[in-house]
Amino acid sequence: MWFKNLQLFQLNKDIEPDLSQLESQLEAFRFEPCKSIETYRLGWTLPAATAGQLHHASGGAILLCLRRQEKVIPAAVVNETLQEKVEELEAKENRHVGRKEKLSIKEDILSELTPRAFVRSSFTWGYIAPKDNLVVVDASSAKKADEFLDLLRQTLGSLPVVPFNTEQSPSIVMTEWLQDASKRPQGLELDGQCELRSDLEEGSVIRCKQQELDAEEILAHIETGKQVVKLAINWQEKIQFILQDDLIIKRLRFGDELLDEAKDSYSDEDPMTRLDTDFTLMTLELKRFIPTLAEWMGGQSNLGSN
Repeated sequence: MWFKNLQLFQLNKDIEPDLSQLESQLEAFRFEPCKSIETYRLGWTLPAATAGQLHHASGGAILLCLRRQEKVIPAAVVNETLQEKVEELEAKENRHVGRKEKLSIKEDILSELTPRAFVRSSFTWGYIAPKDNLVVVDASSAKKADEFLDLLRQTLGSLPVVPFNTEQSPSIVMTEWLQDASKRPQGLELDGQCELRSDLEEGSVIRCKQQELDAEEILAHIETGKQVVKLAINWQEKIQFILQDDLIIKRLRFGDELLDEAKDSYSDEDPMTRLDTDFTLMTLELKRFIPTLAEWMGGQSNLGSN
């Protein structure tokens, strides 16, 4: 259950969920499978197969898991069926089928295929850390994170969050790290991968992998006005990740020492035992790392409200 991405959101109002009340709130939005005519469904699901409730609390953090189930209708099937129906209609009535009518036919096809479509599920994990004023979502896209937050907002009645903001621009700070090694924070190492982009509209993009980032050719791109928008980082051999200019963290990997500690702590193979150990160790590590990340960027700012 180790997160692979981090999207951070700042609570701009203190909340302290009553866990007994929270469980009943979550039950009201518990996941149920798609009905025949629905294209998708989402709701809260158990965090582990042997869990007795929809949330798991440890060390002041509350873990939740959103399940999304959607109908799978291949676009190729829809387009082929549409083409057949259009050709049949044009031959039968000796007329051209226009764009608007094609859209109407396509909607009818989707309605016909939806009840018979296969379903697939995806899961989005996240946790609330009330004492740290944070909501952390394991999502690679803004859409998935927004979906998690929207359901959490419906569940709680309100959710006063804004994206995690810092005083300095991550792009400017990361660019300075490449330009001047002395400005890199202690314990931070560059991990041979970055993306640079011109700030001009439709500017060029340079992507580097397995590259010595202190090399002259990289610095030359910065001299021409490009800035770092993605940077692979190794922090104290504890966490490796790619940091983006919007403060989203992707390809998150925790160090072997922490993973080995988790494995050594498993008293049995019960899924709930494993989840509790993994979640506790992960959130403790992130509790140390997230303030450090903010410090790299000049500290956390309190912009906006929600």
